[in-house]
Amino acid sequence: MQSKTKFKHILIDWSKTLSDSLFWSQLSEKKHPYNRYYKKITNYLFVQNKDLVNLWMRGKYSSEEICKELEKVTGLQKEIIFKELIVSSQSMKLVSPKIPSLIKKIRKRGHKIVIATDNMDTFMRYTVPAMDLKSMFDGFLVSYELKCLKRDITNNKLAFLDTYMKQNNISNSDVVLLDDSDDIKHDYQKAGIKVVTIKDPGTLVKKLSEYAT
Repeated sequence: MQSKTKFKHILIDWSKTLSDSLFWSQLSEKKHPYNRYYKKITNYLFVQNKDLVNLWMRGKYSSEEICKELEKVTGLQKEIIFKELIVSSQSMKLVSPKIPSLIKKIRKRGHKIVIATDNMDTFMRYTVPAMDLKSMFDGFLVSYELKCLKRDITNNKLAFLDTYMKQNNISNSDVVLLDDSDDIKHDYQKAGIKVVTIKDPGTLVKKLSEYAT
């Protein structure tokens, strides 16, 4: 059955769009044996050193190297930090239980659905296999592997998508991006790529439901 939407390729962001899960989230539980390290880890990385996080997402650092750095500032052994990172990466959840069936319907209607995410090596190493995402999605565009973020522009081109577009022989008008970030919207729409801003799970489910009919 043909879908009403014209977009052949539907790209969906991961963090704060498909999933609200966070790294080391289990450490936030008061009964967790490493609870006292949770704020030290998250504040150092995601508040004080966002540049380091960006380098991690650009493939400049591996998870092991990040955990080694965290050992220096927290005093917790890097092996433990890494193990807990894996646990959180493998325990991630989708924002709604409705998403798998909606994606299945959309794919049956002839559309490609691809996760497009500024993310770390943890995503393909641990999250994708743990959640069996390869059976749900047609592909993955991950900044760690592409060595660039979604917002990067090279020679007036969106570096993050350039190879994917060429490999699939598609034009910008064939693509829609569902993403929580407003920062990239201007550049993408200037390039002719439709961006749908996703601010909550309900918005995502509603939009996927539209594409599924």
